[in-house]
Amino acid sequence: MSLNRGIVNPLGVLKMRRLTFIPKHFTKIKTSESIDIRILDQWINYNLNSRYAIKKMFTLDQNNKMIEAFEIGLEDPKEIILLSLGCPFLHKN
Repeated sequence: MSLNRGIVNPLGVLKMRRLTFIPKHFTKIKTSESIDIRILDQWINYNLNSRYAIKKMFTLDQNNKMIEAFEIGLEDPKEIILLSLGCPFLHKN
């Protein structure tokens, strides 16, 4: 369970939740907006439970300009839905 429910994740205590690479079995989402990774990392740690990875990458936009993007991978596919719908830092108002 996540910290917002009052239960500590053992992988979080051992600092083994965030990976440095995205394994093939992870569900991935890409964001091309400029977001603060520290705040997103804190939101994931507090609200989600599974292992995750955040990878910086470069991609082309509609004008063929190279922009910085982030690929976020989560081990549990149900949590990627919660991240994409519930995280206020992924959406611009």
